[in-house]
Amino acid sequence: MAIDGRAETAGDGMLTRDSVLKLVGKSRLDDHAIVEIIGTGATEPELVEALNRLSRGGEIGAEKMKPINPRVGKLCEILLTSSLDWDEPEAG
Repeated sequence: MAIDGRAETAGDGMLTRDSVLKLVGKSRLDDHAIVEIIGTGATEPELVEALNRLSRGGEIGAEKMKPINPRVGKLCEILLTSSLDWDEPEAG
């Protein structure tokens, strides 16, 4: 059962530790940042959008014309404050 009372299922699109690590990279985030990301209630597509906005300045695809939603904004904030250089490729 999720914190907000919804049952979590494999197909609901909600983020898990494994999905965050798969999308962001194992060497890019500490456990605290991962917990914060999952705590936003964001979906995998929202995390991908946040990563795209940060890594490419939001000037690609649908992100270019789409206003940022609050969850994506929070994800961007968490990722930016994780003190990682998003221009550097993942180590390892």
